[in-house]
Amino acid sequence: MADKWEQNVLGFVSEADWLNVGFNVTRQNDPIDGLFGDEKTDNIMAKWNSLASQYQIPMMAQFHGFDTETHTTFRVPVDTHNIEKGLIKTKINQSERLRTLLRSGVREDQIYEYVINDGARLAEEVFTRSKVAKNELLATGKVTIKENNLDLTVDYGVPAGQTDEEIDFGAGASKDVPSQLQDIIDAATASGTILNGMVLSKANLTKLRGDINIQKAINGNIGAGAMVRQSDFAQYMNEEFGIAEIITNDLTYGADHTIGSDGRPSITTKRYYPANKISFFASNPAGKLGVGLWGDPPEVTVPAGLMNASTEPSVSPFVYISQWVENDPVVLWTRASALFMPVLYNPNSLWIATTKSTPGA
Repeated sequence: MADKWEQNVLGFVSEADWLNVGFNVTRQNDPIDGLFGDEKTDNIMAKWNSLASQYQIPMMAQFHGFDTETHTTFRVPVDTHNIEKGLIKTKINQSERLRTLLRSGVREDQIYEYVINDGARLAEEVFTRSKVAKNELLATGKVTIKENNLDLTVDYGVPAGQTDEEIDFGAGASKDVPSQLQDIIDAATASGTILNGMVLSKANLTKLRGDINIQKAINGNIGAGAMVRQSDFAQYMNEEFGIAEIITNDLTYGADHTIGSDGRPSITTKRYYPANKISFFASNPAGKLGVGLWGDPPEVTVPAGLMNASTEPSVSPFVYISQWVENDPVVLWTRASALFMPVLYNPNSLWIATTKSTPGA
């Protein structure tokens, strides 16, 4: 079994064995991955600039008379934001873990699988943080990073008027729900954007299906009070408002944890997408609203021999797994890290409404 361990250090996995970890970023049950895919690049800054420029509204060239000077156009200004601050990483004390396993009677030939699984779980934690960022961008038009002494906001230039819309389900609303939906569609159209989809919680979808005016619009006055079928609601949204794609997201994640007196973690869960938001969007012909850009973390450029890092420069996973040994005290660490930031192709493609319920008189 000793030949599995680098430098004869228990739990120190070879570079080649980590190569299959950190590649599977897409989760089949994640509905937002369909709007924001994932792409690996060796120059995240340049890729951001090219993508942001590519999806701006096209400018019109002009007719010219013969023998006249050509009209000069301009380059689209692109903010680089805080991409270099998008470093996500997490680590685990592998030595502490191995001592626990050995005391529990786990054989050394089984320990290898435990170490690999630890690396895979660390990579999943990095993937999870990337999906939190995608959902925050979709729900607010921004990405905030307020953790580990960082306090910054990545602003994608979504106009304030597009992020402060409201949908009022209450009896005291000034307009009925279909009229409120139409106002958002009209405002987007006036700005040159044709909305074609929306993201919301299942609870808000149920509120829309249970709205009496929507029920009447679909099934007539006789249908008032009867919950509209999802298929009929989808057809109504498509025919009346051009909303052809309706995405619900009620998935949750572990946002933080504390260790109790019994030594077991207590996990704080949160929603990826807020329960009180509805995001209307205009996706491109491929069905995308943006992309999650992944770059190499700083340790990839550090020679492996200097930090005992298990990284391999000839491959390019989304998340890199590295290991190193501290000598005093002697501790083996396993770390997962990546550079990540989502890109919104067009700031005008996103309209965000907050839901509320104003009581009637």
